[in-house]
Amino acid sequence: MTRSARAQFIEAGVRLYPQLGYRKLSVRLLAAEAGLSPGMFHHLFASKDEFVAELLRSQYENTFGLVDFFSEKDADAVRRLRHVIRLLAFCLRDNLAWVNRIFADSADGVKTAETFLRRQFDSYSGWLYTLLSDCFPDTPFPELVKRMSYISASVAAPMFLGIRFNHMGMLPEEVRSHIFAVLDDAAIEERIQWTFSALFPNHCLQGKS
Repeated sequence: MTRSARAQFIEAGVRLYPQLGYRKLSVRLLAAEAGLSPGMFHHLFASKDEFVAELLRSQYENTFGLVDFFSEKDADAVRRLRHVIRLLAFCLRDNLAWVNRIFADSADGVKTAETFLRRQFDSYSGWLYTLLSDCFPDTPFPELVKRMSYISASVAAPMFLGIRFNHMGMLPEEVRSHIFAVLDDAAIEERIQWTFSALFPNHCLQGKS
């Protein structure tokens, strides 16, 4: 029963956290969503921080953790990097509400979110810079940082900034009516193609995933 109740609370958190964030996610709301008592929550979890940490780990394992980033391991360095960037971009898009909420909570001083983001960032950052270094051998690290910033700004930033600016009412109407197109599969593929064509003009990438 304890395991089932624990799963019910996690499932309730999956539904509520992207909407409410850490500050508004109360034990009372979680219990009501799970159909259980607040007392059961306190029996299962030592604190709200412990619950949110487990919730974030669980959501990560069921999203990013299921993606096969290594299926192109035998390809050349540029294709390996492109493969990883592509999968990351689609996973970010498919979990945009979660990612935005975690970033917002981290910016709001929620240590649990900050710790989770730092752990994931450290893991992906080291891996991506290794791939990028394989693409540009003997390139000084500051130059790799510039290239990684360009990839991030070109591929991922439109999904975050465009949607955020739209929610803030900062975009003109003619832009607002089209902004969600940046989330389309074709738009993501196009940005990746543009980015890699610019970085690797002599590498044939057309039509490759």
